[in-house]
Amino acid sequence: MRIGLILPEAPQYSETFFNYKIKCLKESGYDVTVFSGKRTKNKLFFKHSSAYPVYKNKKIRQFVLFFFVLIKTFITAPERSVKLIRKEIKDGNQFFTALKILYMNAHIITHKLDWIHFGYATMSVNRENLSGVMKAKTGVSFRGYDINIYPLKNPGCYMKLWDKLDKVHSISDYLYAKAVKLGLPDNVPYKKISPAVDISLFKFKNDAGVIKTPLRILSIGRLTWIKNFETAISAVKILKDKGTDIIYTIAGFGSEYERLKFAVYQSGLEENIIFSGKKEHKEIAKLMNESDIYIQPSYQEGFCVSVLEAQATGLLCIVSDADGLKENVVDGETGWIAPKRDPEGFAEKVTEVINMSFEKRKETALKARQRVEKEYSLEDQKKKFIEFFKD
Repeated sequence: MRIGLILPEAPQYSETFFNYKIKCLKESGYDVTVFSGKRTKNKLFFKHSSAYPVYKNKKIRQFVLFFFVLIKTFITAPERSVKLIRKEIKDGNQFFTALKILYMNAHIITHKLDWIHFGYATMSVNRENLSGVMKAKTGVSFRGYDINIYPLKNPGCYMKLWDKLDKVHSISDYLYAKAVKLGLPDNVPYKKISPAVDISLFKFKNDAGVIKTPLRILSIGRLTWIKNFETAISAVKILKDKGTDIIYTIAGFGSEYERLKFAVYQSGLEENIIFSGKKEHKEIAKLMNESDIYIQPSYQEGFCVSVLEAQATGLLCIVSDADGLKENVVDGETGWIAPKRDPEGFAEKVTEVINMSFEKRKETALKARQRVEKEYSLEDQKKKFIEFFKD
């Protein structure tokens, strides 16, 4: 079986979810090609085809390349090219817009595929008709931003996609339910495959359940508004004012860095909060091993693999009541849940964990580890992905 996986760019070494997905499909005999919007110089273990470039500031060069690619595509796949243009015009696009859509998909349309799978729902925009002209099945993955945020900025963006889908993968039931509210027919076959953890990398820490002085709290994620790090910073301020000796490390980088840095300065927490920047997996595992508590205060999450990794390591996890996180942590058993916009609530949960007996903290950490091993192993994920394309 030939599968075309469409992504924004070829997965980097640290992107274990897609790399493992591709690897397990290849090992099971599937012929996998990754189609992306960007070229890469990295050495890849899979077949890769990148989109033809768009030169915004080099009009003559773009004009020549545009028509060269179109002519080449019409010669290589004439029937598919004509069908795609006709379908796009039927959908209401102008002729030149249809030509641009053919150009952006020229690296895909000439291939022979049995499945076209969009790694994110956003990758389906202006590609909805590809499967029909290529006589392939259509699959899509819901991963978070594509369902939580993109439709807010682009209402109705997936309406052309919904009735062309053969199967849906979501990392959480919450994202699937939200997609149904956005118009996904509930009779489209659906499979939940949550992220998995390489437990050989995230080993259970020897001092799980121990609270050190200073207390070390960790968060990991892009510095964007949806991660809601302001709530965690305010909670640290509350804890410090009540006498808790605390160090809070935020690993990640993003557009909100300066604003968050200023919030730390305004709160007088420069000695208590560390922005450690973006980290590779081995560095993250080390940070987790050195920490006591993990906090994820997000407004919304598809699922959040970092919380799984923290539980696997034996960190005591406190997360917000964002829908995806409520599937990730079992409140009171494998971690604790606090209201997403409530710094006082997060501070109270941290205090509750500190005052808890060591035996209770260790028991919670062990239960979290055992649940990750049982329900979120790489081997289990492998079986589910093979079944997804086999059915």
